[in-house]
Amino acid sequence: MAASNDISLDRSIPDTRMKECANWHYPQNLPKASVVIVFHNEGRSVLLRTVHSIINRTPSQFLEEVLLVDDFSDNKDLGKGLESYIKIFRGAVRLIRNSERQGLIRSRSRGAKEARGVVVVFLDAHCEVNKNWLPPLLAPIYRNYTTMTVPIIDGIDHETFEYRPVYQGEQHFRGIFEWGMLYKETELPESEANKREHNSQPYPSPTHAGGLFAINREYFLSLGGYDPGLLVWGGENFELSFKIWQCGGSILWVPCSRVGHVYRAFMPYGFGKLTEGK
Repeated sequence: MAASNDISLDRSIPDTRMKECANWHYPQNLPKASVVIVFHNEGRSVLLRTVHSIINRTPSQFLEEVLLVDDFSDNKDLGKGLESYIKIFRGAVRLIRNSERQGLIRSRSRGAKEARGVVVVFLDAHCEVNKNWLPPLLAPIYRNYTTMTVPIIDGIDHETFEYRPVYQGEQHFRGIFEWGMLYKETELPESEANKREHNSQPYPSPTHAGGLFAINREYFLSLGGYDPGLLVWGGENFELSFKIWQCGGSILWVPCSRVGHVYRAFMPYGFGKLTEGK
């Protein structure tokens, strides 16, 4: 947290997109999105930098709101001070609070139900979105509302907060799973890559990591959202992916959408009563 607190909430980060991404033009009537961010005792500066990056790097005509869902935090700096701070965004950022700990998954489901946008974009509370990140996610959903889109995730060092790509060059990877339900990412097969005219175009993936993605809100809710029996992260990515594929939808990874994510070496909070007796 010390490093984060010393870094501007409006800092610049490297544009990690492929060069040809700058040449894409997207429809001007894309659906508006609600960006849903669940947090529990997240570092204040980390959370606010996530929000600032969204406001700073998202075309305003495509952003319905940033919806913060507080999963019963007890850190004082996430209380009334946070409510006062977000007023600087003039209604673009809303905050709702759980009256008791619900866990990440049920809190995301609440966020989806209360969101006002046509599309829901789920992000973790420790992210920084990159340049023009949202239109590439919205365009495939605009063409087919049963499509889930997934950004390419860059890394943010948890100690220094250096922003850097996880994968180098212009190779593409996709999410897979082993029968032991272990999530992995493997290089996109050449047969799939060659189906596209341009290397920067989206491509299909069996599944995704779970934390960051966009989906039509009504479609997400029609699938039943997340299983309410899921509490904290882990496994929800498979559950949602399977429902999408079985119900005629698809999952696309989007090379021209880049989002940085802090990969932490430890869990900075406990789960309280959620895991008692589990």
